[in-house]
Amino acid sequence: MKKICIISILVIVIPLLFYLLEPIFVHTSGWSSLPKITKLQPVVQHQDSISKKADSLLEDIFTHIKTPAISVAVGKNGKIVWANAIGYANLKKKTKANLETKFRIGSTSKAVTSIGLGVLLQNKKLSFDSKVKEFVPYASKSISEITLKQLASHTSGIRNYGTCFCFPIWEYYNNDEYPNIKESIAVFNNDDLLFSPGTDFSYSTYNYTMLSAMIEGAAKMDFPDFMKTSVFKPLSIDIDVEKFSSKTENLSKFYEVENNEYKEVYKVNNSNKWAGGGFIATPTDLVTLGNAFLNYKLLNKETVQSLTQPVTLTNGQINEQSYAIGWRSHASESVFKDNYPVQIFHHAGMATGATSIFVLFPEYNASISLLINKTESPSNLFKYVYDLIHLFIHKP
Repeated sequence: MKKICIISILVIVIPLLFYLLEPIFVHTSGWSSLPKITKLQPVVQHQDSISKKADSLLEDIFTHIKTPAISVAVGKNGKIVWANAIGYANLKKKTKANLETKFRIGSTSKAVTSIGLGVLLQNKKLSFDSKVKEFVPYASKSISEITLKQLASHTSGIRNYGTCFCFPIWEYYNNDEYPNIKESIAVFNNDDLLFSPGTDFSYSTYNYTMLSAMIEGAAKMDFPDFMKTSVFKPLSIDIDVEKFSSKTENLSKFYEVENNEYKEVYKVNNSNKWAGGGFIATPTDLVTLGNAFLNYKLLNKETVQSLTQPVTLTNGQINEQSYAIGWRSHASESVFKDNYPVQIFHHAGMATGATSIFVLFPEYNASISLLINKTESPSNLFKYVYDLIHLFIHKP
């Protein structure tokens, strides 16, 4: 009898532990040797001298960061002036990445969402002082009083990803399909705020999940449909939300790479964080969006300035990340080697198996997007972004 009880417990506990900790178990198995990539070349062989230098630099960057694929685009004065890709979108099938290959852009989605938000601000359907309760009737009492500006600048006090009574136990690795934004918000809707709204800064993608609910309330349509009709179609770009249940054409596979070995990442579902971390795009799509932003094609100058002005806390101090509305906005001394200060608007993102960098240089009317299909710290990639942009911009 005792033996039967022990076996019964093991039969229940072992599968339970597996599903609770599934990302850990999956991570430890299924690794393969990374193919030799030294003979790969960029998919486009440019002829002009500057673009040829960019092609060569891209090869060097590809070798250094050991990613299955990298894709980059650069914009200047409202046009795409260079774009290229190198590596594999699918290592198993040896499918090479090209300019149409789409990548997860992670938290760079927040900059994309801010442009949709700008459309509603410009059309007076929302204001920075709009409160959640005006557009999201199902928000909890504490969240209802938060303003749009507090959500968009991470000064709301809403928490970020945590653990949960779910499979797996980490919300970041969610693989549930959420049918609507209301269900997504239920994950954190009734949790205590970290601080009184406006008094402090705490980065949280859930701010943008709630923000997308406000956008739906103001636009009176689903968030993905609003972004498509109000932002992407007018600019003729093909950014989309990643849907777990449907296949996306030209979507890269996503990888972990360690010690010259690779494996596909744990499959996640981003339907609970589309606005803050769930878009997929090509670098050309993002740079086209950046060009439009810098040249006031979709939003006027006043709206652009309002979206890129760092938000101050109630104590009068600018928040610790110089975060504006979906953009980090500050003068950087890292762009040029002599520490010459350059104003930049930027956002980076690290999704499961992908990393993105998106930087705008308003003084030079230039933009750059770099995307890879490997999990990597974004801070490791900014150097390469600046090395590439140096070929296209020069100090006055």
